[in-house]
Amino acid sequence: MLVTMSLISIAAHANPVQKTLQKEFERNFATAIVLSDSDVFTLGFHDFDPNKYLNIDNEDIGTQDSVDLRKQIALSTLPYHLSLTDDDQSSTQYNLKGRLYALGVDQDVTVNDDKKPDRNKDLILGAYTEVERQRRLTNHLTLSTAAGAHLMHYRNEYDYRSDALDNLKPYIEGVFLNTDAWALVGELNAELKYSESVNWGKWYVWSSPHYFYGTGWGDGNNGDVGNPEGWYWVNGVKLFYDFTKVGRTVQSVYTSFNRVDVGGDTSKPMNTSHYYEASVGWLMTPPFKSDWIDNVGLGLTINYGSALKGGSLVLFFNQE
Repeated sequence: MLVTMSLISIAAHANPVQKTLQKEFERNFATAIVLSDSDVFTLGFHDFDPNKYLNIDNEDIGTQDSVDLRKQIALSTLPYHLSLTDDDQSSTQYNLKGRLYALGVDQDVTVNDDKKPDRNKDLILGAYTEVERQRRLTNHLTLSTAAGAHLMHYRNEYDYRSDALDNLKPYIEGVFLNTDAWALVGELNAELKYSESVNWGKWYVWSSPHYFYGTGWGDGNNGDVGNPEGWYWVNGVKLFYDFTKVGRTVQSVYTSFNRVDVGGDTSKPMNTSHYYEASVGWLMTPPFKSDWIDNVGLGLTINYGSALKGGSLVLFFNQE
C-alpha cells in the first residue's frame, strides 16, 4: 500500500505479475494490522519533519518524502476493552478486547512525466477481536496471553487521468486496480508487564510479541490474494505523571518510548526490520464513569527509522 504503483513497470508477463500482485495484497493487509495498533504506530492530524524544529540533519528521524507519505495516509482506530471477570480482585482476569480501524492512502501516481498524474486511493476497513487472559504473577508483574482474529476488507479506486496506462489497462483493471479483496487473519500475542504505582502516578515497562497469519479472497488478482503473515515485537516504557485531580477527573502528563521489531509481510512496506517511536502528551480522565472511555488527550509523537519516520500532533484515546 505504501508503494502501490511500484509494480506497474513489470506488468508484462502474467505469471510473475500474479505472484507480485499476491505479495502486494498480503503486504497491504499485514501493514494495516501493524499500523492500526496504537501501541506500535501513531499517526496524527498534523505531520512535520522534526529536523526543522530541532535544528539537526538526521534522515532517520524524518525527511520531506517521509512526511509527504505520512500526509497521504489517513488512519482511524477505535479500541474497546470489556472485562469478562466478575471478581476484580482475582489474580486471573479475562477480557474481551479489540479495535475497529480504517486505513486510507490517497496518492498521485506519475507514470509519465509528460502526462497528468493519475489518482490512486486504497482503503482497508478492519475489525479485530481477541480474548485475553491476564495473570497477576506478583504485585508488580503481570503476564497476558491472547488469541484473536482480524476481518478486513480492501478496496482500490484508480482514476485514469491520462492515457499513460492504456496498454496495460486490460491486464490490471479489475485485477489490481479498481478491485477489492477480503482477508481473515488470526493473531496470537502476549505481554509481560512490570508496573509501579507511586505517589505522583505510575510507570511500567513491557514486552509484547505478536504473530498473525490468515487467508485472503475476493476479486483482486482473480482471487489469488494470498496469505498475509507477519510478526511484530514491541518493547517499551510508559510513564503517567498525575498533576491535578478534581472529583473523578485526573489530568496527567503521559510519555512513552518503544522499540518495534517487524518481520514477514510487514518489513518491506515499513522499509526496516525495526524502528523507534516516542510520545509525550496530556491526558484527562472523564468526569463520569465509563466502560468505554479511560482517557483522552493531546500530544506529540516522533517515529524514528521507518518508512513513515517523522513527527505528528496526535489525539490520544484510552492510553493505558
